Amino acid sequence: KQNIKNDDLSIGGGNTTEPFDENKYKSYSDESVEYFKEIALGREFKSDSEVLKRWDKDMKIYVGGNTNEVLNSELERIVLELNNIIEPINIEIVSDSSLSNMYIYFGSYKDFSLIKPNIDYGLLKSNWGLFIVKQNSGCMYVDIHRANELEQKHLLREELTQSLGLFDDSYKYPESIFYQGWTTTTEYAPIDRELIDMLYNN
Repeated sequence: KQNIKNDDLSIGGGNTTEPFDENKYKSYSDESVEYFKEIALGREFKSDSEVLKRWDKDMKIYVGGNTNEVLNSELERIVLELNNIIEPINIEIVSDSSLSNMYIYFGSYKDFSLIKPNIDYGLLKSNWGLFIVKQNSGCMYVDIHRANELEQKHLLREELTQSLGLFDDSYKYPESIFYQGWTTTTEYAPIDRELIDMLYNN
């Protein structure tokens, strides 16, 4: 099995961009601030660090592909957890694609490439989960053919969370959803919740 990780193909994440100001995070531990800088300012394929990016409009998710009760329930759980942390915007699942600004696809990378032919096919093939975000809109996929049920849940949580603006990965905390190595964690570590809070509520 490959060490599959997401690939941030754009530098979006929302219309709100601002230079990183460490003075805004004095109430957080040094450990959390350092991890925040690593995850929120990093880009796997870009080099515009020192600028935070986040959504400044509500995220409205439409789900396509081979949906099932397990993944739909897991998505609802993740959305509820995120909304309990994030104050300025709301995340919701919508049934009308015309009302959405975030498309989540459950299926194979081959089928997703037909829907999104502009995405590099090689990246889709080599990743079981992937997201793209730009200007308060985005899309992501979870490969339900190569990944088992637990891995699918993990990928769904990781990709959706990172699409909020926490783009990078790290080897620092194995329990973190942002861990660079392959894991199957389906819960946020306390420091993950702190990073989401730092990005959106400051």
